[in-house]
Amino acid sequence: MVMILGTVGTVATAALLARSSNLSNNIETSITIGQQNLSVAETAKVNLQALLIEHNQLLEYNLDDWGKYLQSPNSSEKSREFNHNLRLCEKEGNWKKTKQHILDLAEHNTIDVPMGKFSLLDFQQVGKNQILATIKTQNAQENQAQYEINISFSDNYLSKPVPVLWLTGKEQIGGIENVQVNGNVWANNCSFPVEKVNFMEVDAHQAKYTGIKMPDLPDLEGIKERLPEHHYFPSIAEEEATQTQEDNISLKLPRLEDKPTKKEGEKNVYEYLINNMEKIDSLIINSDFQSESMIILYVLGDINISEIVHKCESSNPCSPENLIIIAYEEAKMCLGFDNLGAFIIAPHYELGLKTNNPNQEYAKFTGSIWTDKLLTTGDCGNDKVEFHEALKWANLPDEFQTLSPIPKLIQVNLKESIKPDA
Repeated sequence: MVMILGTVGTVATAALLARSSNLSNNIETSITIGQQNLSVAETAKVNLQALLIEHNQLLEYNLDDWGKYLQSPNSSEKSREFNHNLRLCEKEGNWKKTKQHILDLAEHNTIDVPMGKFSLLDFQQVGKNQILATIKTQNAQENQAQYEINISFSDNYLSKPVPVLWLTGKEQIGGIENVQVNGNVWANNCSFPVEKVNFMEVDAHQAKYTGIKMPDLPDLEGIKERLPEHHYFPSIAEEEATQTQEDNISLKLPRLEDKPTKKEGEKNVYEYLINNMEKIDSLIINSDFQSESMIILYVLGDINISEIVHKCESSNPCSPENLIIIAYEEAKMCLGFDNLGAFIIAPHYELGLKTNNPNQEYAKFTGSIWTDKLLTTGDCGNDKVEFHEALKWANLPDEFQTLSPIPKLIQVNLKESIKPDA
């Protein structure tokens, strides 16, 4: 009897152990499946995140539009803009891969990744700056699951640095590899050699092509209407004088008799129009004139300033954004200095910089320059220049803060599985 009971007990124990072992195996298998699908989902998240960071204008369109505009690139102005910004400066082979990748996502096709594959099921805007994406994963054993990816983004690029150089021109022949750059560089035209930019700190900054358009320049006619006559250079009296004598032209601004023409926050703003003054021997700007001030120079035609100085006379900060040079038309600007802080917007100009100090090898520029082409050889400018980034978008006047398409700051988070692993 004992023997029978012992046998029954042994059988029961064996059965329990077997059930326990099977349960353990099932749990282990379930965990393994879950881990595999989670790994696939994490890879899919990184895949999607990389695409959206590089092409964040996709956030402005519905998923259906991705496919529609890619399949019919010339069907509308919106379609042409979509394709232009996506393809910007990509070589043909790379563009074909990018285009196919976006089409696969838009058409819910499966995309191979390490340990499995995934497809994008949905991409819906659920808030002003939030998108919820749904992906389906499949691991190597063909077990499936669904996950949600929360994509939040911000238009708050205003806290970010303004590129030290923003070049719109079609040509940049030589020289850019010799100037010293301590800041980011943007180029609108694909012929600009971004790979040749010589960074002072290689890992800290980058040169890249951008589809972002420069903001429009302020309305010049409106500016002329509000400027007093003695804020024009040359004035009528000066024009008559320059016809009879060839004296050196030296300017110090603001002058005691000058009055602010507007306000920018707490700062007094002094504006001046320089019209076709091809040669200025010396221009001294004091942005600490009767408290911290902003000086804006509106320039027409060619201009060559042998020595330009931006100085401050007290302990107030002498900030680069307090000297702004805005140049209209297509012309040439040549500036000589040893150390200049400024914000220069000359989108149709050829701009040359050089040191005017024989004891200083490099001219040091701090701030931001937006221009068509940088002249690095010849009489106007050379490549012995250091460029230092210093401005934030929020520090610029309002009219220069609006960019299109708007750059996005992106965060992508993977949520828990919304559908059990199968």
